[in-house]
Amino acid sequence: MRKRPVSNRLMSKRQTVNYLAFAALMVTTILGFQALWGALFLYWVLPNLATGRTFLVSTVTRAEEPVLFWCIQAAWVALGLLLIASDFLPGWA
Repeated sequence: MRKRPVSNRLMSKRQTVNYLAFAALMVTTILGFQALWGALFLYWVLPNLATGRTFLVSTVTRAEEPVLFWCIQAAWVALGLLLIASDFLPGWA
């Protein structure tokens, strides 16, 4: 019986980061903090802008549906900022 390579036995760095991020999101949500979700919304905008693709219920591309693409990006930015503000500026948001 052959052993699997070490790379297949251990989680990759990307997988580890995803598990840690998921755990952090769940813990902060249980504790009532929303800023981490806001940061995630803002982070999601960056690859969307770079690739020209986003996902709502299905894939939306900047080339095929520019108005919807930019509305989604604006919504992600607004939601991200509001979630961050709800934790750090509670009287404002």
